Amino acid sequence: MSGENKTAAKIFNYCPNCGTKTGRGVQICPGCAKTIGDSQYDGIPRIGAAGFGYSEITEHESFAAYNKSKKKIVTIAIPLIVLVLTIILSVIFGPAVGIVTGLFLLILMVIIALVQLRNKPSWEGTVVKKEHVHIKREGADRNTYTVKFNCADGKNRKQVWHSHSFIYDYLQEGDRVRYLGSISGDNAFEKYDKSQDESIPCACCGLAMDPRYTYCTICGALLLKGKAAQ
Repeated sequence: MSGENKTAAKIFNYCPNCGTKTGRGVQICPGCAKTIGDSQYDGIPRIGAAGFGYSEITEHESFAAYNKSKKKIVTIAIPLIVLVLTIILSVIFGPAVGIVTGLFLLILMVIIALVQLRNKPSWEGTVVKKEHVHIKREGADRNTYTVKFNCADGKNRKQVWHSHSFIYDYLQEGDRVRYLGSISGDNAFEKYDKSQDESIPCACCGLAMDPRYTYCTICGALLLKGKAAQ
């Protein structure tokens, strides 16, 4: 069956109905006054809830909020990492070496961050191949999940994940998909036919969600569902 990815743990940081940030343990949403949880979807089947076709909503404020949060984390993390490395190198090799190396690392990490956070072009294509490479290492194994696409513009593209397999598990060979540059990130994929999916991934955080939800309960982003479902 489609949508092999299991539904995410029942964690409700955001209301699945209106996207209001609630925090854990809240039973009634302060935004829409609905009960937090699956009870509000009783009688609505999961199969078919995501619909058929691409979502028409690709410029939602929740996507901008998620990207802003991601950029904020990066801008805080980079100086901290560079500062710690500079101190360590200064202690080991002396202040001059530490400062010069720290400046080099700062420039390098800023360039890498700008490349990762930039908006990428949108495209459509078909999944033609999936590859999973598992390398056993002492202490921690390394997994590489690769999905290759034959795109409508004639180009061949691929997406690689190392930290998780959410989208890799969800997409199957032959699926028609699009990548949304307006959201960007490694998880910004939407499948055209979601009508038989029991779960769909959030295009921001990548975690699997109940297709009856309107918003991701983990990061608060709008879920991309078919035109008929909206």
